[in-house]
Amino acid sequence: MKETQQKSTRVLIKVHYFLALILLFHAIFFIVYWLSVGRFRLDVDGFLGTQIGLNLPYTSIVIVLYFVITFWSLIRFIRLRLAIHNENGRPPGWGWVYAGVWLVSILGIYLTFYFVLQQDPSQKGVLIHLLNLARLVGDAVGFLFAAIWLRRLILFLRKKMIQAAPKRKWPWTITIGLVLLSLVGLWLVPTLLPPNWAYQGDLPTRPALIAHRGASMLAPENTLASGELAAEYEALGFETDVRISLDGVPFLMHDDSLARTTNIAEIFPDRVGDDASSFTMDELKQLNAGLWFIQKDPFDTIEEGLVSQSQLSIDQGQKIPTLAEALEMVKDQNMVIMFDMRYPSHEHPYYDKFFDVVLQTCLESGLNGDIWFLVDEDNLANLQENAPQMTRVVGVASTNLPDADSLLNLHYEIVNVDTGITAKEIQAYRDKGLGVNVYTIDESWLFSQYWLSGVTSVTTNNVQTFSQMQKPYLNVPYSRYLLVWGVYGIIMAIWLASSQPGPEKKPDSPVRPPDLMDFAIEDANPESIENPEPVVVQENPAAEAVELEPEPEQPEGGEEQVPQEEQVGDEDLEEQEEQEPPDENA
Repeated sequence: MKETQQKSTRVLIKVHYFLALILLFHAIFFIVYWLSVGRFRLDVDGFLGTQIGLNLPYTSIVIVLYFVITFWSLIRFIRLRLAIHNENGRPPGWGWVYAGVWLVSILGIYLTFYFVLQQDPSQKGVLIHLLNLARLVGDAVGFLFAAIWLRRLILFLRKKMIQAAPKRKWPWTITIGLVLLSLVGLWLVPTLLPPNWAYQGDLPTRPALIAHRGASMLAPENTLASGELAAEYEALGFETDVRISLDGVPFLMHDDSLARTTNIAEIFPDRVGDDASSFTMDELKQLNAGLWFIQKDPFDTIEEGLVSQSQLSIDQGQKIPTLAEALEMVKDQNMVIMFDMRYPSHEHPYYDKFFDVVLQTCLESGLNGDIWFLVDEDNLANLQENAPQMTRVVGVASTNLPDADSLLNLHYEIVNVDTGITAKEIQAYRDKGLGVNVYTIDESWLFSQYWLSGVTSVTTNNVQTFSQMQKPYLNVPYSRYLLVWGVYGIIMAIWLASSQPGPEKKPDSPVRPPDLMDFAIEDANPESIENPEPVVVQENPAAEAVELEPEPEQPEGGEEQVPQEEQVGDEDLEEQEEQEPPDENA
């Protein structure tokens, strides 16, 4: 009964051990994800605040909570590991409480990722690349755990093989061989499917930088100041958003309303929520489009001292620029321009003419190929007929990527896609000669991963940081990666071979304690020991009489008389013994 209870206790310890290990890995990855996505956390906080009606730092609260869970799991993991080594070890307390926390935490992680991907499918690429970076440690740790358990399986099978009859050993031998082959197969997986940061061939060229609404971390977005500052940081292009005013003038503005990026509350307080396209260009020019950036400091760059005083003086006087002014600016700065067309409502007087007005404005600029025209299939024929020299860009979603050949048949040249696209899909477009621009990337680690994936350009708010990067983070040539992984495999093979038990030693036969009389008999007459004969003792009355005679008295003052026979030297006695044959009856 006691033995059965101990066995169940050890099983319970091992179950809790694996639960702690699983939650530990999940929680660490979950925390790293939220710490690595940057400003996406603010978007999530804003979304949750809108849905719940209470603005709180929700993602920060979740991070702290999972930090506590991670620490608790680590402590339990260590204690359970010690309990496994101790024969009489007991599982730590709060087992059922931890099991409940474990279930809620694991479900929380997977449900969070599910809802995140539902709301923003572009996060798929972020998760894939984060898992790629996790392989730096994950591959080695995973192979180590697999090797430990396969070693235990080999020892178990080897024990069964030894216990089996000679004619029944072959199934166990084959099974052990299959286990060893599976271990080799696990080692080969990372070499056949290397992580993204282990690049093959030459290091890909650094992607060109397309400044998202200009250098929007250092200047107010969609202004001439942000475009000019992006040029100073060697950005290839200026990405912006185009709307059309009530009187038919294209202008730069991302939001539907003017509330966030202008002082409309001061100039037109009764029209704060009106659509931006419901204003004439004269009305739009009355608004200040730069002061909000200084007041709100949306990226905390002013507080961190990244924006100079001279730049702040330029920013505070910015106006809403027209498309024609933006085209003139990029022409002066030798940049390209790419823009999204934000159509007005159907009731707008220029709804049907919007594309033609924008195209005519672009033609008048004379930029030609420096205009990356984001055009859908409905307007593609119009663009090809009237402006074949402009670069044709197709905007697609990573959840519904078109085939490369179909895009080439339509004469598209660049694919503009979100971060949900994978390295394999990028390479498929690049192999067909299509350029790939990925938006919007602000984290250096993520920029490095898409750099290694081979994209031609990225859209970013963080142009000032990416322009200073000379090589991607964590880039390893495939040959060097293979060498390191091979050495690791050799070390694991040596460890497995050295940890196998040697052949069992047979117990030594007990040693009989020596008998001194036996040695004396063997030296005197070995044959007599092998064939012992009974010794006959004869009675000799004369000898008994001699023994009863008294010894003669010694004369006073005289020396003891030694008989002549006793005066024989030791050497004579040895010679005499050698000459006399052994007595068979002795």
